[in-house]
Amino acid sequence: KKGGRDERETSSSSKLGRYEPPFQETVVICGASGSGKTALLHYLCCRNTAEISWVPPVTVTSLVANVGYLAESNYGRDDSDDAAITNGSSDSSNERDKIAVRIIDYPGHPSLNTQLPTLLIPSTTSRLVFAFDATQSVVEGVSLLYKSILIHSQVCQSWKRSGKKLVILVVCTKSDEKGAKNHKRMKIQVRNELDRLRKVDLALANGGSNGENNNHGRNGAVKLEVKGKTIDLEHLGDDIPVSLHFMETGFCDLAGLNAVREFVANGTLPKLK
Repeated sequence: KKGGRDERETSSSSKLGRYEPPFQETVVICGASGSGKTALLHYLCCRNTAEISWVPPVTVTSLVANVGYLAESNYGRDDSDDAAITNGSSDSSNERDKIAVRIIDYPGHPSLNTQLPTLLIPSTTSRLVFAFDATQSVVEGVSLLYKSILIHSQVCQSWKRSGKKLVILVVCTKSDEKGAKNHKRMKIQVRNELDRLRKVDLALANGGSNGENNNHGRNGAVKLEVKGKTIDLEHLGDDIPVSLHFMETGFCDLAGLNAVREFVANGTLPKLK
């Protein structure tokens, strides 16, 4: 257990089976193991909006992506009879007409990190939710964010060619637990760890030198742009068409969870206080 909570991560959510419902967009949820990705998926796809409280399910670690579906016609409704998740066995024409967004909960196991970028090209994914456990270190999650997204040449080049930005909602989960950091503090820690990784790559690219004059990363990787002493998460550089937006939520914080749902459903970013 970590942070007084079971670390097991994924689970009984919908997986692709005999039939894949129609969908208009795909949203990927990713992050390190134990960051709350599958709990988010369950909330998005399984919770009845008439309920005034919600208890996250027990989830277990998986090496296979979970796939759920958010029905646009169900969003914001109180009809418990309308299921927003399809379990792969239903072929109801009514369900087929309602499905709008496919949600992929991508496993956080490090052995699968190299496969994540193939899922994040604009022809496949519309936007991204990146989860951090606000009670834990950001190191593992930042490594995934840095190597598989921000400096990954395939991801950056494909979004740059599309003329669009990959919008990432960074969700700091478990904010209602003891020892949790708010999104502002998490943002600082993420920035500092990204800057550390950038400097390590720079030193390796320059043969151990700390010079700042090399414009190419290792193995063709894109480099984070730095205009001051450290990177600016609001301006990552012209070669990194990524937009990062931070928020926090606990799994008992329905307002925060609904803000995540709004982003998944239609791309609306949360209004932070």
